[in-house]
Amino acid sequence: MYDLNVVWPGQGYTTPSPAQMENLYNTISMLYAFGYHYVAINFVVSETFKLPQDDVSKLNPIPMKDIGQRFKEFPKLRLFSRITLILSDPAKCQTVLKINNTGAFDMVAIQPLTEKALQLTTANLDVDLISLPMSSRWPYFLKHKTVGQALVKGIKFELCYSGLVGGTAAYESSSALGVTGRICRKQFLSNALQLIRASRSQGLVFSSGASEPMNVRNYKDILATLNQLDLKNSNCKVGFLNNPEAVLVKGRLRITSHKQTAIFELIVSEFAAALDSRAG
Repeated sequence: MYDLNVVWPGQGYTTPSPAQMENLYNTISMLYAFGYHYVAINFVVSETFKLPQDDVSKLNPIPMKDIGQRFKEFPKLRLFSRITLILSDPAKCQTVLKINNTGAFDMVAIQPLTEKALQLTTANLDVDLISLPMSSRWPYFLKHKTVGQALVKGIKFELCYSGLVGGTAAYESSSALGVTGRICRKQFLSNALQLIRASRSQGLVFSSGASEPMNVRNYKDILATLNQLDLKNSNCKVGFLNNPEAVLVKGRLRITSHKQTAIFELIVSEFAAALDSRAG
């Protein structure tokens, strides 16, 4: 199974503390124990954050080789890097184009905060994933036309269940959710219903969005919850298997493949002219 959203603990390009790195390792270990063998570490940045453009090697702060060495005893584990740009101003979309050209990350995702940013993403940007903020109220009504436009281009929509488990404040204690957690849970259910309706249960990717091991859940527990939102088991399983695989393949192809254009009209016209001359 796939989990494409394990939050990188560093703030910007600051080096995480040893405790934060150990927390990241424990989160990945928990996911592996639950059967998630394809895990992406997510570097989240805001649109105002200045990314280093002069040196591509400094663009990705996640030490993938070092983390991979830490989990060399897990032979089935595959780790990937991802960047998520929080976008509210459509004028900042040039950052996405620059990131795509570098190939520094395996996947590129957008978290649009406004309707204009969402419309721009679905219409013009070449990204792999749209990750809507599930724990906060959206300032717009999600339309099927907008979602469908993205799905036609192969862009999937991510639904992170961390807001359902504990919210942005996580657990205040081992037995009770805090006030913020209860608000996030309520908002998550409302947003999930809206996303399922607008997408017609298609093109959904389910991720943990975990920042600590307590935010990780077995996929069967998430299936049981999503079934209560009128999502069929078949659509749920696709969200843990086929759809995230398609996102990962799409992102990797951007790095390893080359875009080419073939002009067929000229070739066909020349071939037809040659046939006419032979016939004459």
